[in-house]
Amino acid sequence: MIAKIYPSKITGTIKAPQSKSIAIRLIFLSLFTKVKLKDLVLSEDVSDAINAVKALGVNVNNDFEFIPPKSLEIKEKYIKLKGSATTLRMLIPIISAVGGEVIIDADEPLRRRPIKRVVETLGNYGVKFSSESLPVKMSGKLNSDYIKIHGDESSQYISGLIYALHILNGGKIEVIPPFSSRSYVYLTADIFNKQGSRVNIKDNIITIETLRLEEYDGEVGGDYGLSAFYALASLVTGGELTIYNLWKPGNYFGDHNIVQIFSKMGAYSIYDEGKWYLRAEHKYSPIRLDIDDIPDLAMPISGLAGIAYGISELYNIKRLRIKESDRVNSIKDILNSYSIEVNVEDNTLSIVGKGIDAVRSINITKCYNDHRVAMLSSVLGLISGGTVEEAECVNKSNPNYWKDLISLGAKISIS
Repeated sequence: MIAKIYPSKITGTIKAPQSKSIAIRLIFLSLFTKVKLKDLVLSEDVSDAINAVKALGVNVNNDFEFIPPKSLEIKEKYIKLKGSATTLRMLIPIISAVGGEVIIDADEPLRRRPIKRVVETLGNYGVKFSSESLPVKMSGKLNSDYIKIHGDESSQYISGLIYALHILNGGKIEVIPPFSSRSYVYLTADIFNKQGSRVNIKDNIITIETLRLEEYDGEVGGDYGLSAFYALASLVTGGELTIYNLWKPGNYFGDHNIVQIFSKMGAYSIYDEGKWYLRAEHKYSPIRLDIDDIPDLAMPISGLAGIAYGISELYNIKRLRIKESDRVNSIKDILNSYSIEVNVEDNTLSIVGKGIDAVRSINITKCYNDHRVAMLSSVLGLISGGTVEEAECVNKSNPNYWKDLISLGAKISIS
């Protein structure tokens, strides 16, 4: 699919895309209690999570009511995912706690992503793996309720262990620093605690005390990281935008901080009672930011940095290289395609912003099978025009993306 984008002004009101991070966690919560998700959007990643819990015995009705099994067991000996790294990384610890034998596989892009750290960790606690990459055969069962794991590769393993220790009726996780993307573990803890469990995070120790979980019946909250592309589109085109259905920000640093980050860069950007209000300004400022805890914000921040005046620096970028694409190279390639200079040195990405008038599309861009790459490229295309190939890759997280942009005034032709 090819999306041809023409200069446009983005303005209006839009419902935030559903948070796949929240949706996937709520779907896995159905291993323990009934979950009903109203108007669930079936992105590819959410579909992966649904298939994963079905493989463990959860019954899923047509209205997205998830009924937990009487007892957890592996119902399918071969689980095939598409591309959801979150589902994969949470599923592996969960299966280790259920116990049994299973083969897990996925499409090629997910096969390339590392699982070495969780294989090493669970291998110390009674679980056997056939390899350190997909496809992988798992066997055995988690034999301890005190787990030590390095926190440098992915916080999703740690979230998965929170589910695993709920299966084992409680326990502790010790995270060996660095503890990257800690905010996503707080999100997991928040979801459990709101439903009646007790998950406490103090420094690098996570304590899980299992209690009877309440049923969940409601919508999936909006996603700040995906909403950031709508916000960016408005800011770079001189628009004004309201995004609603966003969950109240937590008191920790995470994706919700994009509201403050855009404000710090000079935009009118405020949150109030579930709504994010934005208004474009004539000039934006560069920023220097540690991206390690908010890797999914690297792309929208890079987009605004590209039209700011001055040099922005995003540092601690190492984990960007193990996303759906090598996002360090992807950001560089996309910004270069719009005549924006980018330099990469050691663990820092430097973006040389020269204002909006310097942005010019010089190449057709591909999405590298990465949904956020397509979103970044399309937003920059709204300034001076552009073309995105493989545009269907947005379906991984937000299948309504192109329709939403068009509803806000974007001139886009899809073929």
